[in-house]
Amino acid sequence: MLKGIKNLPKRIKDFLSPMWRTIWMALAGQGIFLIVVLTMAPLRMWENPVLNYNLYYVPILAIVLGYLFYRCCIEENESRGCLFGFFAALFAWPLIGEVANIPVDAGLITQFSDFNIKLMGAYFYVVTAWALLHIMWRTGALKKSVCAFFLTFLSIWTFELYMDGYSSMDANMFLPIGGMIFAAIGIMLIICLKKALGLFKARKRFKALLGILFVLYVAGQVLPSFMAVIAFADPLKKMGPMANLILWGSLLAGFFILLAAKRTESIERKTLLGCVFYIIFALILMSSSQWKEPQTFYVKYEASHIDHEIEGLQQDKKTLARLFDYMANKRMLKASDYKYMYEHGIITIDELKHLVSIGNIDGKGLEFLATRGIITLDEFQAVLDRKMLNDKAMKPLVNMGIAKKNDEGIYELKREYIKIEEKTDSESEVNSH
Repeated sequence: MLKGIKNLPKRIKDFLSPMWRTIWMALAGQGIFLIVVLTMAPLRMWENPVLNYNLYYVPILAIVLGYLFYRCCIEENESRGCLFGFFAALFAWPLIGEVANIPVDAGLITQFSDFNIKLMGAYFYVVTAWALLHIMWRTGALKKSVCAFFLTFLSIWTFELYMDGYSSMDANMFLPIGGMIFAAIGIMLIICLKKALGLFKARKRFKALLGILFVLYVAGQVLPSFMAVIAFADPLKKMGPMANLILWGSLLAGFFILLAAKRTESIERKTLLGCVFYIIFALILMSSSQWKEPQTFYVKYEASHIDHEIEGLQQDKKTLARLFDYMANKRMLKASDYKYMYEHGIITIDELKHLVSIGNIDGKGLEFLATRGIITLDEFQAVLDRKMLNDKAMKPLVNMGIAKKNDEGIYELKREYIKIEEKTDSESEVNSH
């Protein structure tokens, strides 16, 4: 008994030794994450962001990422190259995904980029990237070390997609995500059950029973959580059960990863498993705590970011208005353009009537406005009486037999050929505005 206690540290060391590289990589990844969060804090998390901090922070991140990715690509030792790829991905996340999208209120450069990879198609692009990575990996189109970089980076981004969106996620989005997690858990439990049943043949009945009881226990935890995700209509009530699904899925995945790390002798494979276990470890931490409730971070910082987005959209509206005036004055817009903008509420009736009064809408455009009841046929004829439209602008109407030039050189409408359409409820609402 006493001898067994004395040998306990050695036994623990011997047990952990085969999978130590995988474990320390996950821990190192979490350490770098904390360093990155602390160094990003002066950009927006402090009460008074540091002036021009982004001018120094972004180049430093770019240099670190460039060096690590370069070493990842040129390293001849495959396991060491995968290690460089892993750490390069950890620094790619803050540079590409976070800092580039944080508006800085004061400074020489207020924002490095408005390109937001998180919102660009979101899951579709991530799934596509995973598929492409799988192809490149299987075909050997890229070095394994470079694949390790993309593996870690995409793992982080898949994690980020859920973390950034779950607080405001629509109730309908929980079901497909929860369904995929539930299916993955089911597959892993079937594998565990098959292994447990196989122990009976090896006459290890006690271990077999423990395995079966473990499968039944996990299934008993997972099934009610998935049913709750389906049953609740309120997305806030879905968060807790969804977090439980992610937790059990991550625990099972972590078990299989550590088991694979223990059984393999390849340092390269242990390193790749460490890349995956890093994100699995993060999922365990988040799903066991923060993801059970909405994030205060989202309410605090995303709400302030919305104001910046509104300012940007208002600036876009001013730019579009300036471009519209330019194009309207040069008669670059066609009847179909006015039709689309009118039906989508982009241009008001007052703006249209002003353009009509100054002769900036061609004959086809005037015919559209008249048929929709936006202008009267008398107003249409008044534009023609003032000779504000040339022959080119009136040619489509002449070809259609709607207008004809008289002896005085004035185009006259053939009103019997112009059919006034009845207004729909939606058009009446647009007109009222």
